[in-house]
Amino acid sequence: MMGHLMGRAKFGQIRSFFVLCAVLGAAPGLARALQEPGDPEALARGPIHEAFAGPIVYNPAPGLVIPKPPPSTQIEEQPPAEKPQGMDVEWIPGYWAWDDERNDYIWISGIWRDIPPGRQWVPGYWSQAEGGFRWTSGFWTSTAANGQVSYLPAPPQTLEVGPNSPQPGPDFLWSPGSWAWSENRYVWRPGYWVQAQPNWVWVPPSYVATPGGFVYIDGYWDYPIARRGLPFAPVAFGPAYYTQPAYVYRPSVVLSIGGLTANLFIRPSYNQYYFGDYYGPAAYGARAGYVPWFAYQHQRFGYDPIYASMAANHPGKVEWERQIRTEYRYRVEHVEARPAPTFAAQREQVEQRRARGEDVRGLEVAHPLRQWANHPEAARPLVPVGRDHGVELARRQASVREMQQNRARVEEKARGASVGRSEGQQPQRLEIHRALEPHFQARGLAVPPAHPEPHQDFRPNFGNEFHREPGPAQNRAEPRRGPEPARAHKEPRPREGEEHHKPR
Repeated sequence: MMGHLMGRAKFGQIRSFFVLCAVLGAAPGLARALQEPGDPEALARGPIHEAFAGPIVYNPAPGLVIPKPPPSTQIEEQPPAEKPQGMDVEWIPGYWAWDDERNDYIWISGIWRDIPPGRQWVPGYWSQAEGGFRWTSGFWTSTAANGQVSYLPAPPQTLEVGPNSPQPGPDFLWSPGSWAWSENRYVWRPGYWVQAQPNWVWVPPSYVATPGGFVYIDGYWDYPIARRGLPFAPVAFGPAYYTQPAYVYRPSVVLSIGGLTANLFIRPSYNQYYFGDYYGPAAYGARAGYVPWFAYQHQRFGYDPIYASMAANHPGKVEWERQIRTEYRYRVEHVEARPAPTFAAQREQVEQRRARGEDVRGLEVAHPLRQWANHPEAARPLVPVGRDHGVELARRQASVREMQQNRARVEEKARGASVGRSEGQQPQRLEIHRALEPHFQARGLAVPPAHPEPHQDFRPNFGNEFHREPGPAQNRAEPRRGPEPARAHKEPRPREGEEHHKPR
C-alpha cells in the first residue's frame, strides 16, 4: 500500500512538472514572474558600447559623479563561440555602467568589432572622485602614436555654429571646426565640407576629458554602423551571480542595427549613444537629457557622425529624414509603438503583435545569437572561433584589461602634474601602453580614403614625430570663448493639428 501511494505521489509530481512547463511555454509573462530575483536579465534599452559608436561633444567635460561605487568584481566575460567573418574582427570586453532608472550598475556586454584602420582602442575606467565615482570614457587612438598620449589643458568653448559656405553637393557632409594645440596655445581650425564615402563614416576631431587633462583625437574614417561588427545587449546582474566562484558570462543576445537606428538617442552629459524607449517626458527633461539622434546636431551639443554619414549617403535624403521624424513623433504619442525595456518582454510584445497581424518593425531591438545567421541584417556569415584564435583572443583581452589599469595609473599621475598648469605650458606626454601589432598593414585590408581636410599640413603639435607644425600661412586666430550651448533640450513635438502616420 505504501509503495502504491509513493508511486502515485511520484506520478503526480511528474504530471505537475509537465503542466508547469506547458503553462510557462504558453505564458511568457508568467515565466518572467517566476524568474528568481537577481537572475541575469538581457535588456532592450541602455547605453551602446563606447567602442562600437560614440558621438562628438563640442565642449567635453568630466563625467557625472555617481555616489554609489561600481561593483568591485569584474565580470568574467567569455566571447561567444562565433564571430562575424572578417580579417580584423576583434573582441572588445564589456564594462560596468550606471543606470539611472534602476539606481544601480548594469553590465555593457563586450562586442565583436571591425577595428578602424590604423586605430587601437583605449578602454575607459571608473575612478574615485569627490563625492563618489566617475567614469572616464574610452577612445580610439592612432596606432602611429605607439601608446603615447598627450594630456592638454582644457580647450576653449567651441566656436562652431554650422556651415559657413554653401554645400558643394548633396553627398557632402559638414565636418565641424575644432580647437587645436599649436606650440603653446590653442588655435581655431574652421570646419569644412567633406565628400561622403558610401563605405566609410567620417569621425571629426574631438577631445576626451580625463583626470589628467584633455586628450585630442584626430579625425579618422570608421566603418558604417551596419558593418562595424556585432554589439550585444546590456545585462542587469544580481550580485549572487557574478560573485560566485568560477562564474563566466557569455553574451548571447545580439542588438539589431535596424532596431538601434529606429530608437537611437544621444546623452551629451554621458557622451554616449543610448537605444530603446526614451520617448517619455522623464527621458527628455533637462536632468535626463536624452536627445534624438536626428536632433542632436541642431542643439549645438555636438556632432553625430553616424547620422551625418547616413544622411549624406542616402539617395532620398529628404524623405528619409522626414520618415525618421515621423516615426519618432508617433512613438512619443503612442506608448504601444515603443520597444519593450527587456529582451524577455520584447519577445512577448512581438509575438502578441504578430499574432494580431500587426507590424513589428522598430520593436525588435534584440535577437538571440543562435538565430542571427538567418536574420536579414546579417550581411556577413558567422564563423566559429577556432581554438588557436580563442587563445589569441584571450591574450588580447588580457592586454586590454592591462591597458585599462595602466591608463588609470598614468592619468592619476598626470592629474597631479596638471595642477596649476596653464594654457601656455607644454602638455604632459605619458605612455599608456604599446598596442598589440595591428592587423591593418599585414592583412591587406581595405584602405580608408585620404584625410579629407583641405589644410592637411595643419596638425596639432604635441612634439611627436607623427604630428607636423602648421605652415606660416595657416590660420592663427587667437583663442576666445564662445557662448555656452543651452543644456535644456526641447524635444520635437507634434504641432497642433499636424497629422502623423504610423511608422512604415
